[in-house]
Amino acid sequence: MLENFVFNHWFWFVLTLVLLGLEMAVPGVIFMWLSFASIIVGGLVFIDASLGWEVQFIIFSVLGIISVYAGRTYLKKNPITSEDENLNDRGARYVGHHYELERPLVNGEGKVRIGDSLWLVRGDFNAEIGAAVKVVGSDGVVLIVEAL
Repeated sequence: MLENFVFNHWFWFVLTLVLLGLEMAVPGVIFMWLSFASIIVGGLVFIDASLGWEVQFIIFSVLGIISVYAGRTYLKKNPITSEDENLNDRGARYVGHHYELERPLVNGEGKVRIGDSLWLVRGDFNAEIGAAVKVVGSDGVVLIVEAL
């Protein structure tokens, strides 16, 4: 069955789509660079269909190594930055904001309501329900507060 298989340009174009699909499913910024190599090999095979499968795979291997190295080097020099520096740190989003205690701050622990969630807060003071506090930091899912 495989002895009649031909590595034509369609093979490389489909491989490009598969590699791009893998990049979306398993992001790691490696399959994308390999897809660049496969599209180039597909273009070369489209131009010259007489390239043997051995030569095609050698070209793909060399271009794959070059594109992965070039891509990694580029990303080290130009890292991807987010518009929201606190995207994965919800607690840091609330630093500087003022809230009222939903539960009293006793022995340094209490709760505030932010949106529809209750957040555990810690501070070096005791306070009653309704007391105003300012968030000055976060420690995981705990907000660090001080009295206003």
